[in-house]
Amino acid sequence: MQKFILPGFLLFLFQIGFSQTPKYRVLSIPVERNTINLRQPWVGGMNSPQFSAIDLNGDNHKDLFVFDRVGDKVLTYINNGSGTDSAFDYAPQYEHLFPGLSAWALIRDYNNDGVPDIFAHANSGSMVFKGSIQNGLLHFDTVSPLLMFRDAQFDVNIWTNIADIPVFTDVNFDGDIDVLTYGVTGGTVEYYENQTMEHVGDLHYHVDSLKYLAVTYCWGNFVQNSQSNSIVLNQSCKGISGMASQAEGARHSGNAIFGFDDKNDHDIDLLNGNIGYDNLVMLENGGDSSFANITMWDSIYPACNTPITMPTYPAAFGADVNNDGLEDLLISPNVYAGGRDVKNVMLYKNKNNQLCNYEYQSDSFLVHEMLDFGTDSKPVFFDFNGDGLKDIIVGNYGYFRPYQTYKSTLAYYENTGTATQPKFKMRTEDYSNFSSYLLVASHPAFGDLDGDGHQDMLVGELNGYLQFFKNTGTTVANFAAMTTPQYFGIDVGQYSAPFIYDMNGDSLLDIIVGKKDGKISYFWNMGTKTAPVFNKDSVNTYLGGVNVTVSGYTEGDAQPFVVKEGNNLELYVGSSKGSIFKYHVNPNNLRSGTFAVADVDFLKSDVGSKATVSIADINNDGLMEYLVGNSRGGLLMYSDSLWDTATLPLGLENTLPDNPPMKIYPNPARDYFVCALQGIDLTAAKAELLNIVGEQMPADVKQSSNGIALSTTALSSGFYIVRVTQEGKTYTGKILIER
Repeated sequence: MQKFILPGFLLFLFQIGFSQTPKYRVLSIPVERNTINLRQPWVGGMNSPQFSAIDLNGDNHKDLFVFDRVGDKVLTYINNGSGTDSAFDYAPQYEHLFPGLSAWALIRDYNNDGVPDIFAHANSGSMVFKGSIQNGLLHFDTVSPLLMFRDAQFDVNIWTNIADIPVFTDVNFDGDIDVLTYGVTGGTVEYYENQTMEHVGDLHYHVDSLKYLAVTYCWGNFVQNSQSNSIVLNQSCKGISGMASQAEGARHSGNAIFGFDDKNDHDIDLLNGNIGYDNLVMLENGGDSSFANITMWDSIYPACNTPITMPTYPAAFGADVNNDGLEDLLISPNVYAGGRDVKNVMLYKNKNNQLCNYEYQSDSFLVHEMLDFGTDSKPVFFDFNGDGLKDIIVGNYGYFRPYQTYKSTLAYYENTGTATQPKFKMRTEDYSNFSSYLLVASHPAFGDLDGDGHQDMLVGELNGYLQFFKNTGTTVANFAAMTTPQYFGIDVGQYSAPFIYDMNGDSLLDIIVGKKDGKISYFWNMGTKTAPVFNKDSVNTYLGGVNVTVSGYTEGDAQPFVVKEGNNLELYVGSSKGSIFKYHVNPNNLRSGTFAVADVDFLKSDVGSKATVSIADINNDGLMEYLVGNSRGGLLMYSDSLWDTATLPLGLENTLPDNPPMKIYPNPARDYFVCALQGIDLTAAKAELLNIVGEQMPADVKQSSNGIALSTTALSSGFYIVRVTQEGKTYTGKILIER
């Protein structure tokens, strides 16, 4: 094919346009798994989700606020009112309305104004965000950076372990939000009573007050056993130290408690999750709303139905998931790592039956509708079957296995769609029994390293090595065996994340490897196309001065991907923080020196932690799609083009460009291509085709409301510029003609 060089000013415009194009969330690409079309495949996974009821859109239906402890990620769902197990539709357009949160977050209405508020983790305790409606949208402001109570003459924070989930509910049934939490030395639950209703009419108290009184340091007269997940009842409250001695020493490394009125007898009972145990302990309150006394505990709950079991630290949450007016139970892990990462949201339906209140429904509420590959998904676009369509290969850290180490799998989802309409179908989630290699944190990369015309596979992993799999297939790839373990002795420490690319332009494929420390190592190929040589001692261990470890993080987990844009190489790097960094590659600084930072948050979207990125144009419109993995094990898709208008962040519509990106497909083209603009009728538009020096070229034009088709049968191979004018606005794009 003849090569063309774009004039400098056009190249500049294309680069600026590319960098400034918004990245839109894509949800509508269909995915089939095990013959089932996934309803919401691109949510991004859930590992340790926490659930709260919330009205997001003001329609008086209770929607869902989900906060995942893994990656500190907010997920929002709209209640569609169906009353079925598919009553909630993922709605990411609401997520940006919420403040930055960490560890745990629960929705409550502490001031009874009908607007949701947030109780969330803060340093050594809890903080509160007050909700309001501004310009028709939810808005949150900090009203208490740290919840306090009055102790003698001093205000002291209500202490909460970061690994815990406390209870925020109306414990004494007086109409305000009280607090139950395990104390600093552990073993007992402390009760802090909201004094708002006790001081009605007092000028120092009002409906927005968050003033608490420490009522008791052993609410319910029980102590958690320090040696097991059992409970010691009938403990006198003499103070924390006295109570601990009666229960074989204090135990407190993590407890998630859920307060609810199990028997509708006007008092609060507890479900207690304990770190390191798989069961929830039911604590039945035999007292009343003014004096709690736990008189019975049960480690098998509900005993009348399928008991709760959730490795390795379960937490319970309440939400009406079927719109019957009754609060159902949702059970999920409460760990940062090492908990069940699939089939990890149990649903118990509230039957309102005194003999058996809760009935088990599912172990995969919401999560069965999405792509989820356990922990730390690492997806890559790759044409596995040689049909010209980009398939998806997914590595991962692995799946939870009780009392065993993780082991990685390699999933293959085939693109069974068309050149302009991708669709993915699961072919296997453990390709060629990949898990038998017992690797952890597998990160695949593809490139023809031995010059035989077939893309081989390198796999990075936990121990920092690269494992080489020769492609022995023809049209369809075949990675039947690990050809070379510890390829060329390369060892980058931990969490190797390779990418294969000719970085220095010598027509030999090089290897760059992201590392746990947030940096990237560059190994240049010193051999030939058919006999590559990589010297583990001849390496730039700090390529471009790239370091994606940010303040507050001890690890960076760099995940590199290189794209050629115009005549320049651009380096995209996923990170532990969850941001995608972008760097301009300086070809003179490959062995030393630095690259210019183009962006430290390229997607401008919260994907969770341990982000990875793979880039391709999967619908041939000339605009890129961005396939993203994360610590929750799911997949997210972004694009330079707007696929789904419903995903636009609410209230930020004015950030869209006046001239939205024009879709051009297929691109490259042969005999014709189509120009389309989202939501714009092009029947009366003017279309022009220009060569690279700005001369108008002949092209038959056929117009419709949905787009403009241009015939290119008379054109030779090369780059062209298409210009569409509609109602005084001009839209431009580039097209590559290949013969």
